[in-house]
Amino acid sequence: MSRRVQIAIGAALAVFLLWLFLREADLGNVVAELKRADYRWVLAATTLTLLVTVHRAWRWHYLLLPIKSIPLAPLTATTFMGWAFTALLPGRLGEVARPVLLGRRVGISKTAAFATIVLERLFDVMSVLLILVAYLLFFPLPAGVGEDGTAIIAGMRLSGLIALGGLMVAVVVLVGAQTMPRRTDAVLVKIADRAPGKIGDYLLPIGRSFLTGFAGIKDPKLIVTIAVHSLLIWFNILVTYYILFFAFDIDLPYYAAMPLVVAVVIGVLVPTPAAIGAFHTATLVALGTLWGVPNDQAVTYAIVCHAMIFVPITAIGILLLGREGLSVRGFEGL
Repeated sequence: MSRRVQIAIGAALAVFLLWLFLREADLGNVVAELKRADYRWVLAATTLTLLVTVHRAWRWHYLLLPIKSIPLAPLTATTFMGWAFTALLPGRLGEVARPVLLGRRVGISKTAAFATIVLERLFDVMSVLLILVAYLLFFPLPAGVGEDGTAIIAGMRLSGLIALGGLMVAVVVLVGAQTMPRRTDAVLVKIADRAPGKIGDYLLPIGRSFLTGFAGIKDPKLIVTIAVHSLLIWFNILVTYYILFFAFDIDLPYYAAMPLVVAVVIGVLVPTPAAIGAFHTATLVALGTLWGVPNDQAVTYAIVCHAMIFVPITAIGILLLGREGLSVRGFEGL
């Protein structure tokens, strides 16, 4: 699928989801909510969001340790730049851009670095699943939750089970690949031999390099360190979403942030540019349908929360790209 088609599909989905998001909103009330918001809480939440981005770079340091020990500064810069790609281009290209940019800066295998991104996502899935399980097991559902709210919870459970199944398969495959390197290499050689022409000669070193990015899973101490960082990152995300309630006088318990974050994570899987529409609709559903927050108040929260997360990080990423003499359009030339 061409880049233009991807952009067109993403834009169409964003427009449709924004229509769903705003169709019952009174824009006058939304503007009034924006005016009366306490932006000190917005500033605090924005600061936490930027710190979470730096913390993600810190975690990446440990993910990359089996390949090379890389200082925090280039990792932080690359993380911000990768976010800019994700926000401005379709298909979550930031996940591809980050290892390419890092390999360009510090001279490591881009394929191995990309494998650490895959491992990073596995830890994120694990953390979000723990949030979902903790909420379902230890915290009450919203009082008087209706059929729509029950359907949302059921959807979260189903999504969690699917993600858990995928996570278990991925872990088994990766652990097996690292604990049985000779057998794994033999499988890679067989795959390369069956590839047509000289494609196998090209794919075999890529496959071997990719697997080196997962070498850290053989070190229990390193895995525990990465897991602790992942849990802290997602705890800070929960706190960020919760303290933003205070900016709009949303009177919800602290644990209301748990299904909200899970809903947003599921929602932003829809491939829209900068999660526009997808983020907003998921937030509105979680706050309005599940928790009964008034529609215009929930709409205002979603607008500010999205802007708080995407605008500062994307702006910093674009500035850093400019300092590197790069641009989002120039990514294909790296």
